[in-house]
Amino acid sequence: MEIEVTRPKQFADLTRSYRLLADGKEVALIERGTTQKVTLPADCKTLTAYIDWCFSPEFSVSDIQDGRIVVKNAFASNPLKALVLPLYYVSFGKHKYLNIES
Repeated sequence: MEIEVTRPKQFADLTRSYRLLADGKEVALIERGTTQKVTLPADCKTLTAYIDWCFSPEFSVSDIQDGRIVVKNAFASNPLKALVLPLYYVSFGKHKYLNIES
């Protein structure tokens, strides 16, 4: 299965890449502000994105609509959260640091 993966331009993680995992195996390196095609294994069930020790919740491949997903930082679009919550997201909220949306 081939999907289109988009990572918007966000200030958080400006110079760092996100890694996309399909059932625990790395399938792509996602740079800031890019859209790329990624081929998933035929039997793939879940996707996860991560950076360092922070990651996204598991995203079911069956939830992908129109063959597209967006991988982004969970708090970068809200300036108040970006100022107040970074320590939470890199510690207790590390499993919610990134989001995968369809």
